[in-house]
Formats: sequence, structure tokens, C-alpha cells
Amino acid sequence: MLEALGLAARVPDGAFLEDLFLRFQRRVACETLTRPAGDAGRFDAGQFAGAWPEDERGLVGEERARAFAWLAGELGFTCELEESLCSRPWARAERDPSRGSEGSGGFSSNGKGREAHRAVVAALEGRRVLADAGFPMPVLIPLQLPSREIPSSFGTLSVAGARVESDGGGVRIRCDARGEVAELLRLLPTPRPDSLPREEIRRPSPDASPTPEAGVPFALRVLDDRVLHWAGGVMTILDAWSVLRYPLAGDEREALESLFALNLEGIDLPRTPRADLAPFLTVFHTVALAPEDVRRALSLSAPPPGDLVAPPEASIQAVPGGSRIARTATFRSPVPPAGPGESVRKTLVFHLAMDLLGLGTAPP
Repeated sequence: MLEALGLAARVPDGAFLEDLFLRFQRRVACETLTRPAGDAGRFDAGQFAGAWPEDERGLVGEERARAFAWLAGELGFTCELEESLCSRPWARAERDPSRGSEGSGGFSSNGKGREAHRAVVAALEGRRVLADAGFPMPVLIPLQLPSREIPSSFGTLSVAGARVESDGGGVRIRCDARGEVAELLRLLPTPRPDSLPREEIRRPSPDASPTPEAGVPFALRVLDDRVLHWAGGVMTILDAWSVLRYPLAGDEREALESLFALNLEGIDLPRTPRADLAPFLTVFHTVALAPEDVRRALSLSAPPPGDLVAPPEASIQAVPGGSRIARTATFRSPVPPAGPGESVRKTLVFHLAMDLLGLGTAPP
């Protein structure tokens, strides 16, 4: 598998771990179209690695985490799977600006929106590094405090300690994006008896009950500047500023191949109808102004040029120190299956964001 990834074995240092992680994330597709999610307890990482160069099937969830941890272990790295809770950006209701922010730890108060998750943590030169291929995170994240800010397609990532004693001392991964600071991942305190050392990662568990991560079919692609996600007849493209969503049926083979860099020839695609959804683009920003001042200023702004989208509407939420704005423009016509085009998307984001940036800076 290493040769198929375009790498050669070398000294297991930080640079090699980063190269291995980024190559694995880019080459091993994160989707359930070519290979449905299976039972992680019965997954054989070595067998998957041996077959992958021939079929290049996708891999998701804990199976994906196990495959990367096993591969890294074979190359001399020490990796474990650690229990955590996570909230993925693409799975959240991005159009609703009232969802939980830093005040609620990025998770809703009733517990919805967070999932149990096993994260890959590597021990490297006396340091702990999050190499979470299963999330999947876009970059390696050193878990030491104080944390540095790490730019990514999710937004700006950072590490924080427990907010309150009830967090149990777990390390948190935060993301500053789309006008808020949200918690993506909370590692539960270590050491834990159910952390999996390398020798347990590959070996299937013969007594494991079927606990597939499968739900609705989906595809995910994490790029350097944006994230693409398809599920339930909806295509989502998000970056640090914005979210674009439009309906896309599961049988749009050419579009799915193009968007997710997949070869779907001979694959039975899911019969997922396109969602009943008007395509829209939302840009988010937080400013140190009261909601009434934001509304007054936005009432004077001009709509984006051209007739591609309707005049934008703004949803404004009061937050500590100011207001969080979600400015949404609905497309006047259906979006092509492969999307409006990246240049068009970025141009629309630019025009919607410029008015928000002119309102002021984000509160500290």
C-alpha cells in the first residue's frame, strides 16, 4: 500500500508521519459508494491494505482509523485509538446560525450533534499528535498546550484543555470558522482501558457484534481550501467562511466522480433522490456591533452583481461581544450537478463577505 500511495519507507520522524497522513487522506477516498461501511470490530487492516492498490475502494469511520493506525505502526510509529466525542462541520445545520457555539462547547445542550468516535493518536518524540484519519481531520494536530493556531480547510484549528471539571480533563480540538468557535473533538481522559494498542488494531474480534458505522450513503472530500460532502440528496461545499448547498441525486454518476475524484464505473449507486431544497450560499461573520446596528448597515448594502442569485437575506444572532451574521443568497436557477464552478462560488463568497467585513472586526 505504501508504494501505491507514492511513498517509500524511511525513518519514522515527524516529517514522515505528516507525509504519510496527508497522502493517506488524499488518496484513500472517504465514502461509502464504492465500499459500504462495515463492522469495525471485524475489520482486518492488513487485508484491506493488501487489496487497496488494486481496487482503491473507499474507507470510513473506525475502519479508516484502524487502517491508518495499522499502516503507521508497520512503519515504526506508535499509534493508539482513543475514545472521544466529535461534531463534524458538514453534519451540522450550517444554515441555522443559532446552533451551539463556544458557549456550549460546539455541541447542543441536549447532546444531539455529537458522536462517539475513536481518534488516532500517535506518540512522536515524547509528544502526542492527533493523526485522526477517521474524522477525517485535514492535518496533524499536536496535542500539547499552549496550542498554536493551525489554518485548514475547516477553519483555524487549535487545542484547548477542559473548559470545566465536568469535561473530565479531556483535550479539545476547536475550530474558528464561519463566525464562531466550535468544538470539533473532545478526547476523553487517558489512559483508558479501551484504548487500542497497535497489536490490537489489525486483528479482527471474532466475538464482536455487528456495529457498522453505516447510515445513509455518503461521500466526503477534504481539500486544502474547502470540504465537499454529499449525503441524502444534498451536496455541501464549505470553507472557513461559507456553506454552499444544492440538491444532487445519488445517480448523478459523472458529477459524483468529478466532485470526489472517484471511479464509479460498474458501481451500483444509491437510489437517493435529489432533496427538495432551493440551492443557497451562506457566508458567516461575527462583528463587535449590536444586532440593530448590523441590520441598519446591511440595509444599505448592494446585492451581488448579476442575476445568478436573489438579493441576500441576513439572519443576525446576538453573541457575547457583538453579533453573528449569516448572510444567505438563494440561487435563482438550479445549480448544475457538478456545482456552479469554483470560480463562481468564490466570487459569490467574496461579494457576500465584503459587506460583512466592512461592518467591523470580530470581538476578542
